[in-house]
Amino acid sequence: MLFGYKIVKTEVLNEKGALLVSAEKNFIFPKNLDSNEESILIIKGKDLPELERGVKVTVIAYSKAGDRIRYLGEIAMAHSRQMNVSIEKNRDTKVLEERRRYFKIKVSLDGRALFVVRDEDTIRFEEPADIEIQDINVGGIFMSSGFDFQKDDCVCVDIELNDGYRLNTMARVLRVQTDQENNVLGYGCAFESLTAAQEDAIGKYINHQQLLLRARQNGDDE
Repeated sequence: MLFGYKIVKTEVLNEKGALLVSAEKNFIFPKNLDSNEESILIIKGKDLPELERGVKVTVIAYSKAGDRIRYLGEIAMAHSRQMNVSIEKNRDTKVLEERRRYFKIKVSLDGRALFVVRDEDTIRFEEPADIEIQDINVGGIFMSSGFDFQKDDCVCVDIELNDGYRLNTMARVLRVQTDQENNVLGYGCAFESLTAAQEDAIGKYINHQQLLLRARQNGDDE
């Protein structure tokens, strides 16, 4: 199903959906998911959680094409410097609903939440709530904020992109990302509807940021 996609990031969540580990490097994602052999995700690092063998977890794999793919699994081994997860095959594997048409990029953009529609109520702020955009693409954003958003909130966001262009649109909260202590890390949001001009502005912003990143990487290589 998407097993040939290049995986650029992995997350491991506990049964309550709290984040256990997030890795963008020092991991090996199995390439044998379509075989009968055991498929093991290996993550190496420091101060990783120590878990018992057999603990049920969820693995979220981020593909270079921009998809988030969910797999069920269980801990094969987990100590402070390495975690091995045995991935269960053909069981509730699915592409999550934040499907993206552009590869997302990491950013640090300041923005504002102008108001929130929750159920049938509209929450209006005396002053817009500050938000920080941590990644963006045409499909949506991942943001953090001092305001406690809830799943299915529709948020009117205002974000400044290139050359003073302000993206003003509605974004629906699809997931609330927490850590093991249930502290909120951020919110995965999907844009409700974008105009062609807004899509074009986001695409140009992403391309511009990618060019800047390549220029920095080329400079480091010299």
